Parts: sequence; C-alpha cells; structure tokens
Amino acid sequence: MAALQQISDMIAARQLADAAAALQKTVRKKNKAPADWNAVMRMAAGLGDQDTALAAAEAWLAQAPNDPHRQIAVIDALGGVAKHKEAAVLSRALQKTPAAAADGFYLEGAFQARLGKQTEALSLFRRALALNPNHSPVWEQIALLNGYEDLDADLAEMSALANRLKTPNMLIPLYYALGRAFDYADEIDKAFDWIANGAALRRRLSPFNLQPQLAYLERLRTTFTPALINQLQSEASDDNIIFILTAPRSGSTLIEQILATASSITPTGEHLLMRLATLPLGSMEPPDMQRALNYKNSDWRKMAQIYLSAVRRRFGAGKTYTDKSVTNYWYAGVIRIMFPAVKLVWAKRDPRDVVWSCFRSRISANQWTQSLDNCAGAILAQDRLSKHWAEIYGDDLIETPYEDLVTAPDKTTSDLFTRLDKERPDTWENFYKDDNAVATASLAQVRQPLNNKAVGSWRRYEKHLAPIYDKYFQ
Repeated sequence: MAALQQISDMIAARQLADAAAALQKTVRKKNKAPADWNAVMRMAAGLGDQDTALAAAEAWLAQAPNDPHRQIAVIDALGGVAKHKEAAVLSRALQKTPAAAADGFYLEGAFQARLGKQTEALSLFRRALALNPNHSPVWEQIALLNGYEDLDADLAEMSALANRLKTPNMLIPLYYALGRAFDYADEIDKAFDWIANGAALRRRLSPFNLQPQLAYLERLRTTFTPALINQLQSEASDDNIIFILTAPRSGSTLIEQILATASSITPTGEHLLMRLATLPLGSMEPPDMQRALNYKNSDWRKMAQIYLSAVRRRFGAGKTYTDKSVTNYWYAGVIRIMFPAVKLVWAKRDPRDVVWSCFRSRISANQWTQSLDNCAGAILAQDRLSKHWAEIYGDDLIETPYEDLVTAPDKTTSDLFTRLDKERPDTWENFYKDDNAVATASLAQVRQPLNNKAVGSWRRYEKHLAPIYDKYFQ
C-alpha cells in the first residue's frame, strides 16, 4: 500500500490512474493501516473519485464521531455521490450539538430542497436563522427558492446583516442573496449592485485568470479531430447513456427532468464519473492522446466499463441513463471514442441569458463566473468547442434550444424523444411533480410547469450589461 507521500508524488507526475488506485487500496485496507483520512479524502476529491472521498471521510469521522467538522465532511461527501437522503439524515445529528445546530438545520434544508421538499426546506432554514441570525448561507438558500415570508422584512434583515458581518466568506453568499431578493422585488439597480459586489469580493479573495482555460479548450478542439477519433474509436459500444452537452444555466436540468418522465430513463444529474474513468488519459493533452494511439480496443472497453459500472453502482439498475455533467463538453471527444453509438443532446440557450444567469449565480466550481468579462469569454469558448463536437457527431448530436423547449414544448419534446428512439410518456408535462433529486441552481425552476419567464432575462439588466455585451455580442 503506497504511502500518502508516494501518492502525492504520483499526482504531481500526472500518474492519475495509479494515484486513484492507490487511494482506493488505502481505503480498502483502512482497518489494517490507519491513515491521515482527511488527506486521503482531499486527494481523492481532487482526482474526482467521490466514492473514495466518501469512504475516507467516513473513516475520518469514525476516529472522532462527535466532531462537527468531520460530520460536515461526510455530509458533503454524501451529497457528492447523490446520497441526498442519507445526507439529510446525518445533518440531524448536527442539530443535537449546540455549537453546530444551525449548520445542521441549514444542511438538512439544503438537501430537502434538492429532493423537492421546498416547504420543509424553508422551515428548516428559518430554524437555522433563529439559532444563528448571522448564518448568511441560509439566506442564499432562501433566495434560491424565493422563499420569503415577508419580502420587505427579509430585505431589511439581510441589509442589516450586511452591515454586521465582517468575514468575506460570510458576506459573499449574503450579497448574492440580496441580489436575488432585490431582483424578486424588481429593484434592478440594487439587485445588480449587490451581485456585482459579491462577484468583486470573490475576485479579491481568489483571483482567476481565464486564459489558461481558454487555451485548454482550444487544444481540445484541435486535438480531437475526426481523423484521431476515427483512428481510436472503440468497437465496444453502449447506447444506453444519453449525454447532455451544456454550459451552466442552459436548460440541461430541465431537459433531463423531462426525459426522466420516461420509466426507462434514469437521471444521474452532474457527477465526475467520466473524469474518473478516463484518468489514464491524464488531461487529454496532445502528449496524452499520442500515448493513446497505442491503446488497444480492450483499453477503451475497460474505461467504458469503469464508467458504466460506476453509474450503475451509484444510481442503481436502469435501462437508459442521462448524464448532464457540466464537463461533458470537455469529454465529448473521448465519449465519441468510448461510446460511438450514443446520442449527444446539446442544451443550447441564448448566450446573453447564459452569461447573465452564470454571473448572478454563485457557482463555486466555475471561478470564471465571478467576472462578467470572463463569463462572456468562457461561454463563447464553450460554444465554439460545442460546435466542433456537433461536426464530429453529425446526426448523433441533437440540438435542443432552451427557447424552443419553453415556447414550443410539444414539438420540441416530441422531436427530442423521437431522435433518441424513446417513447414520450403522456405525462411528460408533469415532470415538475417528480421527486428526482436536483442539486443545481435550477432546483426551484424545475419544480414548476414549463414557462418562458427566463427567456431574454438579461434585458432587464441591459444598461448594466451593455459595456460587456457590446464587446462580445455584436
């Protein structure tokens, strides 16, 4: 069993698959060789191995079962592997510890919201605030659900809290909450100012340079050519996965929820299972793909099987699965090699709406969302790469514009199900009544019937967005 320093060295040398295997072995042998489980958890999470991260978090908690920090680590890890109900249950243990009770109510509320239980979630959030009026992440969750008891009173309380808090990490979620609340009140200037303040504070705490990411996307585009994909394409195939290609805030959650009304389709949301399966490819850079030229068909089958087995373990037996992971636009080339028979659904949306929606949402996983300029640059780069995948996939890529979905839903959904060779259920319009877990910022919108309220939403903020939009969208 490799020591943690050896595993760290593997990661530094980009021997990612070996590092993941060593961490998995460490977890399997945990009773024989105790380790620094916090470090194991962080390493596994960094590699995208969420299941190993959970096992390490549980081992860490076992060493000190009443430690709230370790309980929270397990709760977060449970959420990472879609065990939302289990996370909600464990959150109740925190509620019994006075110093962590507010966190317990907040976390249980967040997971109940993911499960569509908004009334229960809002009640839990209010209990958290009663215990800790300074718990600003609670206000952010309330704002995501538009769960105001008295909008004026809630705005007054949040504004007062903004004057009391001093810690940037607590101010940031509050600023975004105030932005959403003033948006709900139709006070556009105040809404934009609060969101912009939150974004500026994020930039100050964690500066981000978009250029390396843009360069990486361009390398993906030029690396995964039709010739390379045809040369490497696996003979093994499995068409029981529907991959959804999407930028954040583009309607992919809505598409997945509608598809999941078919009893044969199991939604899997967003996860890192493709990343884990393709660790042997490193970063999919030209040197990595050059080595892949020597791969045998069995090597590609092995990666495909790792992915499929992981999906089945996490989400149970199913005939067809959807995968709407936001990183699919990175992996579309590899997906074409590993699963040449699958269909790819491209969830498209007016980029002006996407940029604004990303900027107003605190998406921690995407640092580029903390700047309007970076939002525009990132979304246009993703769109360019997606167009490349459209050329690669041809008829196997199904464009599904958000605007068509909400303004002409009958035709758009009929075409979508037909192209996927699936029968559209008569009850598809009741997608919002299903209790599928939703762990994205769309968790409130997809619990409502189809509507076109979000189409052109950027126009309400046109005067604030004009300096950036005039630069990128002329």
